[in-house]
Parts: sequence; C-alpha cells; structure tokens
Amino acid sequence: MHKALYRVYRPKNFNDIVGQEHIVRTLKNQIESQNVGHAYLFCGTRGTGKTSTAKIFSRAVNCTDLHDNEPCNECESCREILEDKTMDVVEIDAASNNSVDDIRELRENVKYSPSKSKYKVYIIDEVHMLSQGAFNALLKTLEEPPSYVIFILATTEPHKIPATILSRCQRFDFKRVTVKDISSRMKYICEKEGIEADDKALNLIARNSQGALRDALSILDQCISFQGHTISYNDVIELLGSVNIEQLFDLAESIIKEDTKKSLQILNDFIVWGKDVRNLVNDLIDHFRNLMVCKISNDLDDIISLPEETIDLLKQQATTIDTNNLIRILNILSETQDAMKSSSNPRVLMEVTMIKIVQPMFDESKEALIKRIENLEKKIESGDIKVNHISTNQSVDNFDGNGQIDKNTQESQSEENIEYENIKNDDVKLIQKSWKNILQKMKEDKEQVTRALLQDVDSFNVSEDTLYIIFTDNYSFAKSRLDSPKTIEYVEKVIREVLNRSFNVKIALKSQVVNLNTEIKKEDKGEKILKDIVSEDILEVKDSIEKS
Repeated sequence: MHKALYRVYRPKNFNDIVGQEHIVRTLKNQIESQNVGHAYLFCGTRGTGKTSTAKIFSRAVNCTDLHDNEPCNECESCREILEDKTMDVVEIDAASNNSVDDIRELRENVKYSPSKSKYKVYIIDEVHMLSQGAFNALLKTLEEPPSYVIFILATTEPHKIPATILSRCQRFDFKRVTVKDISSRMKYICEKEGIEADDKALNLIARNSQGALRDALSILDQCISFQGHTISYNDVIELLGSVNIEQLFDLAESIIKEDTKKSLQILNDFIVWGKDVRNLVNDLIDHFRNLMVCKISNDLDDIISLPEETIDLLKQQATTIDTNNLIRILNILSETQDAMKSSSNPRVLMEVTMIKIVQPMFDESKEALIKRIENLEKKIESGDIKVNHISTNQSVDNFDGNGQIDKNTQESQSEENIEYENIKNDDVKLIQKSWKNILQKMKEDKEQVTRALLQDVDSFNVSEDTLYIIFTDNYSFAKSRLDSPKTIEYVEKVIREVLNRSFNVKIALKSQVVNLNTEIKKEDKGEKILKDIVSEDILEVKDSIEKS
C-alpha cells in the first residue's frame, strides 16, 4: 500500500523541522536547562510543522538517552511513543472531541501519574474548535496542573482562543516555510526516492504550496503519480493548471505596451486550454508584484523566491514600466481577485479587467490619469499627434491595438441624440441616494460584471418614466456591454425591487445627450407672439404722438 510522502518523511527529530529554527532552539534550550513549561500553544498555518514538533518534543522530554537535546528514537520510551503504544502521550483532535464531556474525561485522566514515562503529554490539535464550555473546563486544569503533565495546544486560528487560555500558555508562532527551504527539502526527498526533478519544477511546486511543506509534498506525490520518476516543469504546469512563465512574460509585455488585441488573444488562448482564470489573476498579481520589487530593490534573494534566470528577466522587464503604472495595475487586479470569489461569469470579468489594465483611458483612477498624461507628453515630444473625430457611440471593439479608432468603423457610425430634461427632480435624487443599495443587490445576486460596469456611471436623469444612466464617452465599452435586452431587463428588475418604482432604463453616453436647457434659453412661441403684438402697439402710439 502506497504511503504518502509527507507521512514517510515526517520529521523524527528537531533538526528535520524545516524553517522553524527559532522555535527549535528555544525548545532544545528548555530541555537542556530542565525548564520545561506545563502548557504550550503552537500557532501557524497548515503544514508548517506544529504537530510534528509537538510529537518530537513529547519524545524528547521523556527520552532516556538524549543526544544534543534530541530524542534518540531508539530507547523504550521513544519507540512506544513512535508506535502509539503508550498511554502517556495522548493526541486529541478537538474538531471531533470538542464537548465539555470530552474535556471532563481528560481532567479525570490527568489525575493519574504516567505509567512509564517522566511526563504525561496531551497534544490537542485544532484547539480553537473546542466549545466555550470545554474551554472553561480546560482552564481549571491549566491553572493548577500536576507537575508531570504537559499540554501542547495546536491551532491555525489563535484569535478564536479565549484570552484566559492564551495567558496560561507559552506561545510559539510557526512561520510559513520559504520557497527556498521547501525546494531544498523536496530535492532531498527526490534524491532519496530516486526521482529526477528539475529545479524549475520544484520551485513552481514550492510557490504553489503557499508556505505549507505538507501541501508541497502532496503536490510532489501527485506529480510522481502523473509522470513517474522524472518530473519536468511542463508536467507541473499541466497538473496545477498554472501559467507557463514564458506566457506570463508575454502577457505582461503586451499589457505594458498597451496592446489590447494581443492581451485579449493570450487570455483567450489561456481559457481555450482549459485553465482557470482565477489562477491567471493570482499569477499576474505575483508577476507585477515581482516587477515592482525589482523597481525598488537590488537585494532580491529573500524577497523574490525564483530562479536567477527568471529574476534577470524580471529586472529587464521592470525597466519598461514605471512604478505608478505598476501600482495602478496591481490595484485593478486585486479588486478583480476579490470580485472573482462571487462572480458567476469570471471570463467576462477578466476581459473587462484586461481592457482596463491595457488602456488607462478606461480607468479613472489617479494612477491611470497620470499614465494618460505621460502618454500624451510622449506623443507631444515625438511630434506624432493625430486628431481624429470620434463619433458618439463608439464601443471598445472599435479600438485597434494602439488605442486608435478604426477608420472603417468610424465612418460607418451614425450619431444618436437623446433628449432629456436637465433638471435634478425628486426621481433623480432618489436614484442617486439609492445607487449604492442597487449595486449591493447586484452583488448579492452575484452579477459582478454588471455591478462592476455600473460603478463607473457619470450621472442620471429621468424624463417621464425613463431613467437615463449616463456614462462619459470613454466608457463606450460599458454602454455596449450593458445595452442588451437581458441586462436592461435585469437592471430594471433590481431598481424595481430596491425602490418599489418602475422605470424604463436607457444607457447613454454624454455626447449622445442633447440638453434642452442650454445657456441660450429657447423662447416660448406664445411669448414671442405676445411680444410682437406689444411692439406693434407701441409703434402705433409713438407715430400718433409724433404727428400731433
């Protein structure tokens, strides 16, 4: 029967614990000085070595033949603990034994001295899962424990543990294991198992484990089952659904060059290959974060955990983009990452995000404005300035890869003028006041794309029973996305549910709107006739006076 790698290579002594040197040193010093505490709290994310350290510590305090404060793993006490044949080391899973009765039983057993060992050790895993009553029952034992009892509490969520428990424990925080340490440990295991794995493949596994060595070994196990005794970088890419580093650099380059067509093509290829766009968002965030680090720091060994050749490529690419633009891109990607969690159509959301990233003109953030000014300054300096007449109902599809308007499309477009009263009546005020609630309802409905587009509305107007939702002209792509019967019907439905009012919704651009209340006020026809009559009467009176 196959045994998982993380079980086969579970640490047997303190020196095998990876990435937690600060904890290992403290525990070994306590054993050497015979200053062992009665209660410990091991905190940290999954797979960082909490339970393994607890088991090693339980053997070390009971070992009869210590070597450099490490358990020998050969004496009778060590062997019985390793083989789970002793009653003196008890491991409890608090997730399934979290009641008051379970802890009361523990309190009763604590009264009895260890049968063979020096200490009776209780390891309570996932201790934050205990009920409030169980915590209260445990507190009494922690306050006045027998001299021969040691409690080791392990948890991934220390904030859920009552302060009264925390104050009675020595707390040790387990760090996420670095990519370098995880890669090194996997390389050692591969050599032991006779497996050939290139460094790029191990590095990718380590980065995807997010600091959990156990997760990394589980992925390595999958790779061995998938490919056998030779693991390549492409095998790991295929298994994890990650983005190939070369593709990531190509996509980043097209974003930096503001090439919309190529960026959307790479995104489409990625989706066609069956990859998850959520992974792409995560990988893009990591990539642009690494570019930002390259811009501000020369000492990258501890900050970027990647092979040297990849770091060299990052340094080269970082010279082609400024820090302000990096911040803008990272802000947009972070918002998308959050929106992806509840999106029912992540592909469309990613496409809208890609357009916002590639074309700063569709992003109204401060960083985007700075970028647009910089682009304009460059064009002025080069003398390459083109002034094109932009028709009023452009969509995002009319732009070529350089952000220019396609001439054939431009000529075929016809202007559509919408008339409305430019008066902020009570209906408009109601819409403005309730717009956040309307967007919140869309979020609850998991219509994230519609909600994201409607966040960029410029103004509203109401004429009779029609609500005009108005965008500035550089948001023509939003108009084209929203202007479908299905989407309009949904927006009308949400407004009706939130406001208890019915409106016919129309999406419009500012340039499509003809303001009836212009600065030159239109004269009323009846008033003009009246003026003409009055003028004639005055002239007749004037003539008669002059004749007399």
